[in-house]
Amino acid sequence: MKIAHALAHPLRPLIFAALLSAASAVLISCGGGGGGSDASPANSDAIKVFDRYTAPANLSSWKFLLSDGQTLKLNAGAVPYDLNSSLFSDYTYKFRAIYVPQGKQIAYNADTSFDFPVGSVIMKTFYYPKAVSSDPAFIGAERNGHQTIQGESVDLTKNRLIETRVLVRQADGSWAGLPYVWNEDQKDAMLKTGGANVQVELLAADNTREQFKYSVPNAQACQQCHATANAGGNAILPIGPKARNMNKSYQYDSGLKNQLVNLDELKLLAGFPGLNNSPKAADWSDASQTLPERARAYLDVNCAHCHSTTGQALQSGLFLGFNVVNDVNASGKWGVCKKPLAYAGPGQPYQYDIQPGKPDESILAYRISHTDTEAVMPVIGRHVNHTEGDDMIRAWITQLPQAACQP
Repeated sequence: MKIAHALAHPLRPLIFAALLSAASAVLISCGGGGGGSDASPANSDAIKVFDRYTAPANLSSWKFLLSDGQTLKLNAGAVPYDLNSSLFSDYTYKFRAIYVPQGKQIAYNADTSFDFPVGSVIMKTFYYPKAVSSDPAFIGAERNGHQTIQGESVDLTKNRLIETRVLVRQADGSWAGLPYVWNEDQKDAMLKTGGANVQVELLAADNTREQFKYSVPNAQACQQCHATANAGGNAILPIGPKARNMNKSYQYDSGLKNQLVNLDELKLLAGFPGLNNSPKAADWSDASQTLPERARAYLDVNCAHCHSTTGQALQSGLFLGFNVVNDVNASGKWGVCKKPLAYAGPGQPYQYDIQPGKPDESILAYRISHTDTEAVMPVIGRHVNHTEGDDMIRAWITQLPQAACQP
């Protein structure tokens, strides 16, 4: 058949429509998840992947997380993971997992976030250990300094789900962020693209209580943190899944194993150079590790997505990335004797981002320990102070060699 005749064929519109439909269905199909999962497009119980335009109203439609109101668990093909040091989010616990389409792999990077293939999904569920609230209008939650729970499920008789954030890799290579808020019965979550507020009351070990509004981020807030490569521009990227953050052991149902090794054995991680050649961040809460390494990890995961040469806070001139903090040859970059460029500050005696040896005169310590709008840092995602993290950063500043900062 000649080309001209083919273009004029009466079935041409139907053929083109079928092709377009098939292309659009690539992301909206059941997936297999790498590593030998038996899920397939014919399996209606398998994980499903949607794009930002076809995202369902119910989280249960993804078939990624399964809840009967008593237990939250992962579907086959989802791989749980944890981070050495985690972003502080108003004392929430996190249940993280990733999904990679059958036959695809994550590309390993030594310093930056891993490169996930199209159709990948990263889900992070925020929850609290239950406590009895003094006010029925507030959800009662235990205030624990650092999460140690791992595994492949969450016991909902002891924990209260708040939200699940979904990052999905689109057909065009971009990422879409979708927030879901859990229903009262804890069996499903609803899509809330405009965000939401949840009233929470934290109960500390000393029986003190703190009430606040927990914020589920809207799309703009997602972009504010996740646009890490273009100064807050359109494209967003995952933040947590980096070699240094995931180089740790995890308690899977099958036993304890290093997470990077597990992904490699599942044939999900391409280019893995082995543990001896992979970086590892400290656990900021582990007092057996050095203060410089703990502070470095804490600032990296809580601040560096904005405070970098490609983040939204680049104009501040304060860079708090893993490969910058504690570099004695670049101390001004991470705040030592550095005057703030975009923040007037609270006045005397606060003149520098970090005044070595003097946390009570360091703007960095001031901002991470306040929640008022003008001072709070990070500017979104935090409504209460992280007492344990603040104390560690203050101790780190105290032990920095004192220098005579020039006015």
